[in-house]
Amino acid sequence: MIKTFAAIALLAGTALALNVQGRAADDRLRWFRDAKFGMFIHWGPYALLAGEWNGNKIPIGAEAEWIMHRFNIPVREYREMARGLNPVKFDAERWVGLAKAAGMRYLVITAKHHDGFAMYHSGVSDYNIADWTRFKRDPLKELSEACRKAGIRFGVYYSHREDWDHPDGFGNGWDYPPAGKNFERYLAEKSLPQVRELLTGYGPLGLVWFDRGMDTPEQAGRFVDLVRTLQPQCLINGRVGSYSQELLGDYQDMGDNGMPPGGLDEPWETPQTLNGTWGYSRFDQQWKSAGNVIQRLVEIVSKGGNYLLNIGPMADGTIPAPSVATLEKVGAWMARNGESIYGTTASPLGEAPWGRCTVKGQKIYLHVFHWPSDAVLRVHGIANEVTAAYPLLDPGRKLPVSRSEGAILIAVPERRLDDEDTVIAMEIAGPLKAERAPLVQASDEGFELDYLEARTAGKAMKRFNRDGGFHIAKWTGPEDTASWRLIVGRTGAYRVKIRYAAPKAQAGRTYIVAVGPHEMSAEVRATGDGFQYATFDLGTVTIAKAGTYVVTVRPADAAGRELMYFKSLTLEQAIEPSPIRPEPGAK
Repeated sequence: MIKTFAAIALLAGTALALNVQGRAADDRLRWFRDAKFGMFIHWGPYALLAGEWNGNKIPIGAEAEWIMHRFNIPVREYREMARGLNPVKFDAERWVGLAKAAGMRYLVITAKHHDGFAMYHSGVSDYNIADWTRFKRDPLKELSEACRKAGIRFGVYYSHREDWDHPDGFGNGWDYPPAGKNFERYLAEKSLPQVRELLTGYGPLGLVWFDRGMDTPEQAGRFVDLVRTLQPQCLINGRVGSYSQELLGDYQDMGDNGMPPGGLDEPWETPQTLNGTWGYSRFDQQWKSAGNVIQRLVEIVSKGGNYLLNIGPMADGTIPAPSVATLEKVGAWMARNGESIYGTTASPLGEAPWGRCTVKGQKIYLHVFHWPSDAVLRVHGIANEVTAAYPLLDPGRKLPVSRSEGAILIAVPERRLDDEDTVIAMEIAGPLKAERAPLVQASDEGFELDYLEARTAGKAMKRFNRDGGFHIAKWTGPEDTASWRLIVGRTGAYRVKIRYAAPKAQAGRTYIVAVGPHEMSAEVRATGDGFQYATFDLGTVTIAKAGTYVVTVRPADAAGRELMYFKSLTLEQAIEPSPIRPEPGAK
């Protein structure tokens, strides 16, 4: 009995600790969820080269800040080049003013990129802008102060794994043979001490943006612990840990310039460029238009994400004129329409023929990219009564609203009010009630069900990982489900196959796949470490009658550990109906 009480107390204590951690994470993330739009700045000695070294040019669309690695520039020569960095035109207040005017709520700058050069006054290494060059100033100190004055969250990028200058850092195999490296020495001598400097010398940080992952969870954990100890409210991005393992940070990053096809159930951000490169290159003049940036911002926010948009200043501290022109135009749009971006949540409605929508309480913002030729905006998927609709730029102008065949019809002006994105605000009665999950239509082969069309419930969560891609995870009990609605026109036998990844710790758990009233169960089988996906044949199920069916995947019982990293479920039309023949591991 004593042992039983002890076990109950231990479980209760663990649950309480997880609750506290969850509340702390939610508190840290509150500003990030509301901000939506941030400025990324890639700036370092590579800006002096501007995309060229000894006549070799970085291709258009490639990363100019990787020039040292791309052309295997010797450390001695790169260091000598870096002495010439003298950004006399750098103006922290002007940079921050541009971010604020563009409607950005946070700013992240490269404190140290992969070339190992610190863009702040570091006491750990004299290879920094204040000691190594004639500039003798600390740009990060000036930017952090300018951000505080402007009410913008200040964050730093730090390449914690990659360092082409340090003999033991990762990435430089042309000067330092890999066999002779002592990575632990690099972490102890440079990487961890410099992160400590950034956390203690620049006031409260909004976030630390790590890059390139880390070899082991234990190594990544040291950086997480350092941030949590010194600045508990500071966010940590998703690239702090190994790309092949679970998220260790507060939110997930897409790949560079990445965009999920649909929404995720966790906080996420996408870093994107204004042209094709992150660092400055005089050869890359393929700038995104203001309209492109605005519509990307809306798409990202409509899917629940944040947009971290990069600029690459020139070596003298000048921000390229096309970047300034684009951001000023974006800012003008944000000044008129920011209400439809800040503090909004993802829309359950997905993409519409006319554009996207964002949600804030009982208000739906319809972002109309393509103006309807008949001046009627058709909105599908909302069950609520509409109490009012009006252009966000003209709230006093009430628009007629009606319903027809399940769609909300809004009579809009004949011409758009904003060239890039006209926002129509629609107020509803009560909390948003999205109609049921979309119907999945069959292809010639059958059905393929992935995270995109799934409706998750309980702890089941649509997620992203750099190696694992898009998947569903976090489910531990029977109430944690992923489900789809199918419209079945062809009756007969369907072979059911499931694709997932599962490390050894998740093996042996039983899960249920239900197709309408038909259920089949199987045990999770280990597929290898990390996100090594495998496909398993669960047998066949016979659908005797055409119609709409709900398909559900869930754990069979509560076990306190995750079920699997789910990738997809397929129902393949069989030639002839056949009885269920489970594979090994299926029940």
